[in-house]
Amino acid sequence: MIISGFASGATEITGGWNAVGGGAGSSQGDSYVSTCGSDPSITLGITSTSSVFGLGSFSDQRNGSMSVSLPLGGYVLRTGFDGSVNSSISLDSGGVGSVTSYLGATATGMSTGHTLAGNDSYDLFGSADIKTEGYLVGKGTANAIANGSSSYGVTKSGTTAEIWGQTKGRSSLELVGLSSSSYASTGGMSNGIHTESRSTQTILDEKKSSSISRISSYLSVVNSGHAKAISTGVAESGSWNSDISDSKIKGQNENAASYAAGEISGYVEANGEGDAADISSVIQSSSSRDPRLYVSGGPAAYAAVTQNSSSSRTYAEVSAKNSTWSSSARGAASQKALENGTLDDLTSVARVNQNDSNAITFGKILLYADYQTWSTIKAATGNFSLDVYAEASKNKSYLSSTTMGILGTGNMTSGDPSFSGEGGFMLAKNMTHYAILDSSSTIKASNKVGRAFINTNPLAYETITQSAKAESVADPVRAWGRTDGAYIISV
Repeated sequence: MIISGFASGATEITGGWNAVGGGAGSSQGDSYVSTCGSDPSITLGITSTSSVFGLGSFSDQRNGSMSVSLPLGGYVLRTGFDGSVNSSISLDSGGVGSVTSYLGATATGMSTGHTLAGNDSYDLFGSADIKTEGYLVGKGTANAIANGSSSYGVTKSGTTAEIWGQTKGRSSLELVGLSSSSYASTGGMSNGIHTESRSTQTILDEKKSSSISRISSYLSVVNSGHAKAISTGVAESGSWNSDISDSKIKGQNENAASYAAGEISGYVEANGEGDAADISSVIQSSSSRDPRLYVSGGPAAYAAVTQNSSSSRTYAEVSAKNSTWSSSARGAASQKALENGTLDDLTSVARVNQNDSNAITFGKILLYADYQTWSTIKAATGNFSLDVYAEASKNKSYLSSTTMGILGTGNMTSGDPSFSGEGGFMLAKNMTHYAILDSSSTIKASNKVGRAFINTNPLAYETITQSAKAESVADPVRAWGRTDGAYIISV
């Protein structure tokens, strides 16, 4: 379906879709464009949804490409996608379920009146996604896949204000229920690749920008069932305000920009009544100019299990591999805040094999930097942290483990030509972080780094701290390792 209001420009579409169903349920999908008045907005994408209530099965598949460029209402809006989505579901018992895959983008240009100086005020925002999500209650299976690319862009005519973003990759989801009382889902969240950006000029002539990029996975299973999700690809976006004087270069001089790439794979398994397993993971970066400059980014992983039955095991595992992330925020007079990093692998595993037992484990890398002014005072702060943690029920059969590395780097900096702060870390072989609890062998933790550093110019507050502990006396048993570095500087 294509709905075009006052749109003018070029619209193209190729491909189509197939839908197959039987029983009581539905299968659906849409491709569309919409515009409204002088505040144009475009949403363009393909969706595949398969749902069922009670016994039955459905499947749906579609593929194609579409691109739109609309000069309208003082803006130029662009969106596009190229790829495929599919979904299927089957229930062999009473229950309900639905899975969805989506590939698409949205772009909006909104006029908000005139500023105190007589200029136009505006709000440009957009997003792009490749994602899957769903739930299954009962005995059966459900699958969804989204694969391809999507992009957006908005320009405010007569100014340098602009936003852009794009995603490329694949998101897949599998849910399996092994009994009529099984619950498997993405916890109301989406698995996949997402980016968004925004550029605003308020009626007070304040100029604001933001950008967020991430790859994420979420899974949960209760009672007898298992689920698997994989998200792999690239997300990136940026935003320029109307006060940029240099030529605009994507990925180099935006007022706010972000980038995230890598692969997240997760698996959860429960085999008895009252058993549950969960995972979540993200590779993310974000930036903003508001008017403070702010950036943050890094990967995180979490796995948790609880077992109340006498089943063979309850298991959760998630890995973020080949993570690469960066974000930047820039203001006037070479003011900046930047962060970036890489990590080979961050893996969290939780397993228990006995009733009345639990295990939780997680790990993260987070880099943060900002720059701000108050009257005649200028200040910059930065922080990096590497964390691993694991706990499990004492006197039970368990594995609770998060490992980070082997190789990884991280850097952050903020300031202007008159002052600055910077810091970072490097992981290397035998110089990494882990927290490992294994009832059959060991309890151990590490917070080693190949290098960690903080520098300020002129000299200001600098700190690096480390802590690690492996504790087997109390219940639950625990292990953790942590490295932190920070700076605070003002002139």
